[in-house]
Amino acid sequence: MTSQLLCKSFSMDVVEAFKSTWFWIFQKKGMKKESIEVTSDRQVRKDTRYSRTFLSLPVLEQEMSTSYQPLWRMKITDAIIYVSGDDNCIQGIESATGICQKERQTSSGNSPDDFTVDVTGEIIYVDWKERHVCRFKDTGEIESLLKLRGWKPWAVCCSISGDILVAMRSEDTKHARVVGYQGHVKTREYKLDHRRQALFGSPIFLTENGNLDVCVSDSQYNRVTVIDCKGSLKFHYHGNQAMTMYPTFYPRGIATNSQCDILVSDQENNCVHIIDHMGQFIRFISSKEIPLKAPYCIQVGSEDELYVGEYHQGTIKKIRYLQ
Repeated sequence: MTSQLLCKSFSMDVVEAFKSTWFWIFQKKGMKKESIEVTSDRQVRKDTRYSRTFLSLPVLEQEMSTSYQPLWRMKITDAIIYVSGDDNCIQGIESATGICQKERQTSSGNSPDDFTVDVTGEIIYVDWKERHVCRFKDTGEIESLLKLRGWKPWAVCCSISGDILVAMRSEDTKHARVVGYQGHVKTREYKLDHRRQALFGSPIFLTENGNLDVCVSDSQYNRVTVIDCKGSLKFHYHGNQAMTMYPTFYPRGIATNSQCDILVSDQENNCVHIIDHMGQFIRFISSKEIPLKAPYCIQVGSEDELYVGEYHQGTIKKIRYLQ
């Protein structure tokens, strides 16, 4: 009995120490469990290049036009910006000049519903109509990586661990999930939360954060869902903190920066929400600061610069928002 009391007392002392150090974190129930998760996340943040602060006002540094109206998807790699729209091509645009340097065409002739670029520089895209996940090889050939049965892929990204994450909906549109693959082997699956409720309705964009969280924007539930590295629901972000300015929330593109903040484009409200890795609202990049019109796809560059693709205009805007 004495030993148990001592262990309990020691555990309480540890929790109190966490409270005194990071008092702002402990505002919800389940404090001890949350403190462990936050400690892990904070360690990842310490491993980033350096800590940065927000500019008082964001700065529009560059603006370039594309041939896509609408502009659906965008990926940033080194000096090339890859974009796609409602044709069967993925174009590579030189960021310094805005000149198209590369163009790849899908094997089916369908529009690529989403694409990503792996560590080797090869493009992986999803074809919703054909239920395919394909890769453009350096040789110019197109390799079929996956042929899904009963599911249609909608979004894709490459994870830090090396597998490919694919967001998909069932053919009857009643179910949705995110699945990781190494080759044809399924490595993980996110579909239901701990209450057996659906995590996703219509996952439209996804990315992986630097702390290994999987971040998904959902056009059916109008929310952002974040799954932690253990596969558990971490939080849903509904834009509630921002409703004093915007009563609705229409999340589309999603990206993360070196500090594990999550950036989400809000197409209807012409702004970008920035939240931290625990789902707490930080700030907007709004159309009052930067002229944004229907921001859709977004990406963060190697220096934390934000690229915003405007859906109807087909314009890409490079924005500096961190010092």
